[in-house]
Amino acid sequence: MEEEVSQIRVFGLDQFNYPKFRNKIHTLYLNAFTTGEYAQFIPRESAESTLDEMLRNGWGNMAFADDRLTGVLIALPLSYDKDFPHDKCPQIPVETSIYIAEVMTHPDFRGKGIASELIENFLQGAKDRFTDVLIRVWDENIPALALYEKLGFHPVAAITQTKYRSQNEEFEMRKIYMRKEIRN
Repeated sequence: MEEEVSQIRVFGLDQFNYPKFRNKIHTLYLNAFTTGEYAQFIPRESAESTLDEMLRNGWGNMAFADDRLTGVLIALPLSYDKDFPHDKCPQIPVETSIYIAEVMTHPDFRGKGIASELIENFLQGAKDRFTDVLIRVWDENIPALALYEKLGFHPVAAITQTKYRSQNEEFEMRKIYMRKEIRN
């Protein structure tokens, strides 16, 4: 369904306002990652516990069109990303780097600038506290890769993760870490 997007409003997301939007964020997460061309199987309980843990330690932004939640970005200090290949990226200062763990846009609103707005807004606030920002993306998600490159991110490393197509069907997902320096 093609949605006409009115003005996008971006609000901060943290552990204090997360409970108010928790159910909407969980639904958005599942819509964003378990449907469409880049879908994978994620049980609802797993999504809920993952998001709850992220918001205990992280923060981010929420995008709204009118009163509808259309996108969310969640970030954590890079030290919380247990999969980051520190040994392959010694030039990245972990203590002053932030990791964008999730960027999700509702399928009805993709391609309308919401992810760009979330990331650019987040980077504005992060540049006073951090020197580098990293994001991880599935190498098959060409639209996301193109967006991150357009926003100035560059590949620095890759990892492979086991994910699920269905409850019982595994597959290997190659994820690319992309970096952007945001030093003042």
